[in-house]
Amino acid sequence: MHIKVMGQGPDLVMLHGWSMNSAVWHDLAEELAKNFTLHLVDLPGHGQSDWQEDALELQVLIENLAAECPQSAYWIGWSLGGLISLAFAEHYPERIKKLVLMSATPCFVKNDDWSSAMEPAIFQAFAENLGSNQADTLQRFLLLQARGSAHSRETIRRLAEQLAVEQPPVAEALTAGLNLLINTDMREQLSALQCPVKMILGERDTLIPKEMLLAVSQLQPQIQTTLLMGAGHAPFISQPNECQNEIEHFLND
Repeated sequence: MHIKVMGQGPDLVMLHGWSMNSAVWHDLAEELAKNFTLHLVDLPGHGQSDWQEDALELQVLIENLAAECPQSAYWIGWSLGGLISLAFAEHYPERIKKLVLMSATPCFVKNDDWSSAMEPAIFQAFAENLGSNQADTLQRFLLLQARGSAHSRETIRRLAEQLAVEQPPVAEALTAGLNLLINTDMREQLSALQCPVKMILGERDTLIPKEMLLAVSQLQPQIQTTLLMGAGHAPFISQPNECQNEIEHFLND
């Protein structure tokens, strides 16, 4: 697993979202690296990380992260990276000092007792289209992440630029990551977490309804939440300064 280390200060692990890679953090990472030692993870089959069968099965992935990441660190997980961070915190609670969930939710798919999520059919459509046209599916997901943002055009441009830095994700890795988004429910794990947790969500996020923040506050009353006005699913690109301030205030508090 490729992990880029940069900066100085306390260790901070950063996990990207589905179909992306660690280059997506570029602007935010440049600022955070002034005060933290960043560990920018490329998930298996993404960026510069090789792909091996079953590498994105949750238990396998957690064990690999445990072997590669610092023994004690702050963690930031964006979108799918947030789900993975929650799973890591469940198995290694002593290794995460504080957790920031960026545009992440414990359950991405709507069900009978969880309405603050997306319809299953949307994710199923992505899964079906992946096999026939991967490039088109990734482009549609890119647009979905930026849609609604007050800076949507700039967000799309920046996301596309940073994705172009590395080779496209391995097809099997995309399928496995999408399966995680569809089938993973970490609500129970979030409610049991002992480390401080902060959620940052864009007001105009098209993947996660803003009502989710109230729902998670009922699961975990100690959680800190921030709703960034005008932001979509990638607020650290559209509003990097606001995200940096929220992150550093929480980690340094």
